[in-house]
Amino acid sequence: MANQFRIRVAEPNVTEEDIALVCQALRENRLSSGPYVERFEKEFSNYVGTKHAIAVNSGSAALHLSLEALGIKNGDEVITTAFTFAATSNVIVLQNAIPVFVDIESKTYNLDPNKIENAITSKTKAIMPIHYAGQCAEMDEINDIAKKHKLFVIEDAAPSTGGSYKNKKAGSLADVAGFSFFPDKNMTTGEGGMVTTNNDEIANTCRILRKNGASKRYYNTHIGWNFKMPDPNAALGISQLKRIDSIIDAKNRVASYYASKLNGIDGITTPLVKEYDKHTFMLYSILTKNNSHRQKIIEHLANKGIETRINFPPIHLQPIYKKLFGFKKGMLPITEDISERILGLPIFTKMTKEQQDDVVEIIKEC
Repeated sequence: MANQFRIRVAEPNVTEEDIALVCQALRENRLSSGPYVERFEKEFSNYVGTKHAIAVNSGSAALHLSLEALGIKNGDEVITTAFTFAATSNVIVLQNAIPVFVDIESKTYNLDPNKIENAITSKTKAIMPIHYAGQCAEMDEINDIAKKHKLFVIEDAAPSTGGSYKNKKAGSLADVAGFSFFPDKNMTTGEGGMVTTNNDEIANTCRILRKNGASKRYYNTHIGWNFKMPDPNAALGISQLKRIDSIIDAKNRVASYYASKLNGIDGITTPLVKEYDKHTFMLYSILTKNNSHRQKIIEHLANKGIETRINFPPIHLQPIYKKLFGFKKGMLPITEDISERILGLPIFTKMTKEQQDDVVEIIKEC
């Protein structure tokens, strides 16, 4: 079915300049982690405004290393959201830690700070918010709660490269953050991710852990993973980072046009953007009036060759999470309601107004 879509939900933005730098790395036989990775890390940390950036081979790896570097494992609890991609909580489970899901705000779909403290126990070690769709969570409030209870904060910044909160870049708002550069993100390395932090110890530990736990060749001080980013991927990241701000601006123009056309359509709610946030619009998620309304829109758009995506079904109701932790429907009412009605529309930098008009006109018919 995917090949039949004339308008995809997302499209990578790869230019001839991107290709040229990747080819340069290949011509230099830079196939593993080397000087291109080092350059990418330096330029990314300068962009985000953190002391350190550690390149890895996925966003999942970035979060996984962050947890391990903080010593979170074996029964420790991490407060997070169930309204996200599975990687956010999977890495917690892979550390034999316990995800403690807290409900979301009904307007931004981010972790609700007002509900965090009731979930804190003696086993809680960290709070891990995700910046849903590219809009930062309420990090001042989350950090205040963490400081009060002596907890770590880990940003899942996967969708928010280039975004900001109160004039501070996503990825600089917590003890440590993890980015994803998957092809559907606003900037991509193909597969890849990045850890950012101002903490020297966290950064050093992440660098060791990504190399099978070796602090130098054949000298293993930790049990780690092979999470290294290859140089050709880093070369693509270097090139893409140069234009990330223009990419975000383009996504915001597409989002603004959507809002101008969708606002006022019965049963459709467009994304709320807080005045102190720079939204990246990695996703453009509308809210429908009910599940049947959403399904009708999905089917009508698909019949016209237009792809959509449900971002996201609730993680706590996924079969493996119900099996492992006994989670049940009803425990996160806002998450569950939003998950039944949310729908991601196509959004990419080169999307035309004509393409958007096609999407909107079909929605109007539903």
